[in-house]
Amino acid sequence: MRALLAAVLFVAACGVRAPAPVDVAALVAKRGPVEARRDLAMRVVAHPRDVQARLALAALADQLGRPSEAIEQLDAVEKLGGPIGVRWHDEDRARLGRLVLARGRARLARGAPTALADLERAGKLGVRASEAELTSARVVFAQGLLRHIDPDLRAKGRALLSVQAKTARVGADEAAWAGAKDDAGPAEHGAFGAWLWTIGARREAYEQLARWHDATKPPRDEALQGAYLRALAWWKPSWLGEVPPPPAEDLVGPERCWFPGTECTPPRAEEEPLPPVAPAAPGTSPYATAVARYAASHAVLGSDGQGIASAAPDASSVGMSRVTLADVAAAYARDPAIAERVARDFVAISIDGAAAQASLGALFDALGDPGRARAAWSAAVDGSPEPSFQRGLAEAMARGGDAPAALVMGTASAAASGDPAVVWTAVANALNDSGHHVEALTASRSALDLAGPDTLPSALDAAVTASRGLGRNAQAGAMLVQRAQLAPRKRTDNAEVKDALDAHKASSTASTAARLWVVSRTHPREVEIRAALLAALEADDARRPVLVMELVELAGDPDPERALAAVAALR
Repeated sequence: MRALLAAVLFVAACGVRAPAPVDVAALVAKRGPVEARRDLAMRVVAHPRDVQARLALAALADQLGRPSEAIEQLDAVEKLGGPIGVRWHDEDRARLGRLVLARGRARLARGAPTALADLERAGKLGVRASEAELTSARVVFAQGLLRHIDPDLRAKGRALLSVQAKTARVGADEAAWAGAKDDAGPAEHGAFGAWLWTIGARREAYEQLARWHDATKPPRDEALQGAYLRALAWWKPSWLGEVPPPPAEDLVGPERCWFPGTECTPPRAEEEPLPPVAPAAPGTSPYATAVARYAASHAVLGSDGQGIASAAPDASSVGMSRVTLADVAAAYARDPAIAERVARDFVAISIDGAAAQASLGALFDALGDPGRARAAWSAAVDGSPEPSFQRGLAEAMARGGDAPAALVMGTASAAASGDPAVVWTAVANALNDSGHHVEALTASRSALDLAGPDTLPSALDAAVTASRGLGRNAQAGAMLVQRAQLAPRKRTDNAEVKDALDAHKASSTASTAARLWVVSRTHPREVEIRAALLAALEADDARRPVLVMELVELAGDPDPERALAAVAALR
């Protein structure tokens, strides 16, 4: 009797664990891949708890090179669960493990701290990453913790790296991790701090370098002293006289120039060359190309916009087409609703849906659609809560008029970013753009409190704009006096460019246009002068295609203000 009861329970359990699979091959043979997928998708919409349909849609999506769609369906099945476990088959579980592993590898390649969770989850699903991949993911996760403002999280990051330091190779980056150990010596703290600065963990870098500095006496190691001075200038900026500069014996090397009274120019990194422009599909407008290039350069993709695309076989072989960011931008020009559908396909074919959503957020930013930008950035944050995604969401919230939410999300991004002033300045600028000057002043004050000498000018500019918007002209004037003590404004103060633009604005003639052209040849990253010239030239002027291509290139500039200005010039 007991044996019979056990047999009955076993058969029943099999029924509730996994429904009979849909014959996907037969469905595709009968309906074709596009219609078969549509039928399954409609079935899922009509019956969200239909595990059989979700598993079939995941299998088909996987075959069609739509990995994010497959992951979405399998995640839903896992969340639905069942009386005695998830209601799927071994091949479904293996499929999710394989796809999550691929997504984890993509996130690891771009340095996302969430890669570790994906690799570990894939292992639990029976698909293991290599030990080298897991080690790299742990290091990336630790780096994310070390960028945080929370000292407890940074301590966890140090603990993770200290384990890796035990097997460090001499001369490699890992050798610097010895400073993460509790019993590290002064030299190890110094080397660790210098390395931390290179990965953007500025607060932790300063604290480690300060420990080295306090434990040593002059003459000190020149390289470490330079790293210390750079970190000190960031943590205690003295340009405005609020903090005294270090003693004269500390001011050595080129990094001393970050402090007032040294009468020298601080070392600044040269602008990197712009990434090459990917070939556009026939018929794609320069504007759509520029929008796509901006999105690719200011989210997480490579300059070609293909960095997160699936490695699955070309979907055209099964009757479906690949989708690019330029396709989304072109569709938006026809109808924003069409763009939403194309955007969904773009996410589906990407191995990392969160990264794809981030690129769409940046794309809608460039198109001037804060509502759709917010939705995309929000999906990116939901999928992978990274500081850069949170910053994108905060800016979209600000541009869309939701100032309180922008400040909340800006706080989360700033805390984990490694350099909070950069985030707060960007959020302040977005709030100023939408006319929310009270909240913009709040954000700019946070930026001013935390800004180093390289960020301070932009933070003051944002505060001046907010103050003027509120009618606080005396306050703005006082800030402008401080602003004059710092580096040139972000917008060029070059006399040659300014004079050429002023002359053209006063009287637009062939002569002033010719002058603009000549000046533009010696200032390759000046957007304003190219925009003015493009507006002045006739449609058949031979210089127009050159200017258009240059503006498309500038849409990929690392400076988002310059890049957006280039996109706007082509609108």
